[in-house]
Amino acid sequence: MVLAIETWELTKRFNRVTVVDGLNLAVPEGSVFGLVGPNGAGKTTTIKMLLGLLQPTRGSAWVLGHEAKDAVARHRIGYVPDTQKMYPWFRVEEIFFLCSGFYQNWDWGRVKHLQSKFNLPVERRIRNLSQGTTTLVALTIALSIRPRLLILDEPTTGLDPIKRRQFFQLVLEEVAGEGTTVFLSTHHLGDLERLADQIALLDKGRLVFCQDMDDLKRSFRRIQTVFPGGLPAELSRLPGVLKVERAEHVCSLIVNRDADRILARVREFNPAFVEVQDLSLDEIFYYAVGGEHRV
Repeated sequence: MVLAIETWELTKRFNRVTVVDGLNLAVPEGSVFGLVGPNGAGKTTTIKMLLGLLQPTRGSAWVLGHEAKDAVARHRIGYVPDTQKMYPWFRVEEIFFLCSGFYQNWDWGRVKHLQSKFNLPVERRIRNLSQGTTTLVALTIALSIRPRLLILDEPTTGLDPIKRRQFFQLVLEEVAGEGTTVFLSTHHLGDLERLADQIALLDKGRLVFCQDMDDLKRSFRRIQTVFPGGLPAELSRLPGVLKVERAEHVCSLIVNRDADRILARVREFNPAFVEVQDLSLDEIFYYAVGGEHRV
């Protein structure tokens, strides 16, 4: 397996505060990799280290076969941050001309295609654009370098639902048509659920899990039960039971592994009712960080 991104014990401290703590990731080429976590989890700091914009305190990051700090592969990395910083007095077309001089693989044909697709007002100045339109300008720049790696940090901020759907459809086309690796950090977990091959959860700088999306969805389950005499205490203590929730006569076991084994044990106690439910990615996020944060 060829990796587009690999980190080993990647750590970043600011003074005495550890923002990223011993992060180990392996992102295969041609995949869509989702990075999620509550605000302040260390996602943007991780991305900045991958881009070589921040140097790690400890550990290392390799991107497209080169150490991130060397910036050798930077001309093959497209980047769309959550907040766009462009010269506000430049026109859109001037921004494109400026960026074309920085990248070896700049593709004017692609610029024209995306400019038309997004209906970008090329003669308007950046300062007069909406936040959503500025984001689309940034995406056009990122894709016009024919990137091998596309890094997106909360990229759809300011986009309406139609533009957001268009944005992610374009990302999927990029993966399918160009074999581009996409590293995506977003709070829109529904989008990730449809897009991502793998997903990693950061909380307080530490990796909670990193799994294939299908394996993750199979691991987390809600087992709803009704016991006339109440939930047997032994069931709440089973390994793999993350949380127990009660609503009137219904008890729900939230499990994060061995769902089939736990279900078989529940049935040994002859419940009046039992049902297994899938969890959404939002719910998995909520339970995995102990219900302490909201997306």
